[in-house]
Amino acid sequence: MSEPSPYLTGDVRYLNKSVSYNERENYHHWFDEQIKMFGQAVDYFTLNYQLSAHDAVYGEQPNATFSASKEVIMMVDLSETSIVLGNFGLQADDELTAFITISSYKVAFGSTSEPKAGDVFQLSEYGDERHGERGAKTFEITERRDQDVAQINPLIGHYVWQLKARRVDYTFQPGLSAEVGSNQVTDGDSTGLKSGYNQDASPAKVDSTNDVDTEGQNVFDYSNIDDGDDVYGDYF
Repeated sequence: MSEPSPYLTGDVRYLNKSVSYNERENYHHWFDEQIKMFGQAVDYFTLNYQLSAHDAVYGEQPNATFSASKEVIMMVDLSETSIVLGNFGLQADDELTAFITISSYKVAFGSTSEPKAGDVFQLSEYGDERHGERGAKTFEITERRDQDVAQINPLIGHYVWQLKARRVDYTFQPGLSAEVGSNQVTDGDSTGLKSGYNQDASPAKVDSTNDVDTEGQNVFDYSNIDDGDDVYGDYF
């Protein structure tokens, strides 16, 4: 006796992809519609990282550049945490999860392109009208998924990219700009890029009157000691 056909009425397998194309297309259009309706415009910068230019000593490509940004629509679930003042300055551990349809990403960046860790995007629409000198936050992708069955794979189809990202720690790489209004107190009037590189020199900073040398001298003036010792230590 032959085995019954799995396609006969009464023996239906709902995840049979050979007969669920139309249903999966419905989910694809549903994701696309939701992202277009409730998503936001972001400026997306592609990292031009090449394995052939990888430096084994640094463990990276130090002179990797970013392409000019393109605007895409993403659904963003943003977790904005409080800013913490630590030993190394202000630290903001904002992180987010973003969704973009695979089809719309291919339209923007090419049929063989995929988002990858290291790419950067800026929440340009969300941050375009902030008070004062504040601007849009920038995030770096740390993880890319096309499979998360609990969230993005109804009928085990593949419709969207799920991206995890963390707030960018700015590195002066060509093609990126620092977040507007992210200036920190400095000990001098010259920080960042100098002239003569592939980018314009960083703008001059206002010299802080509360730098460590001034404050240290207020506590104890080492300049009056005969042997020339200073706050950092001086050995002969």
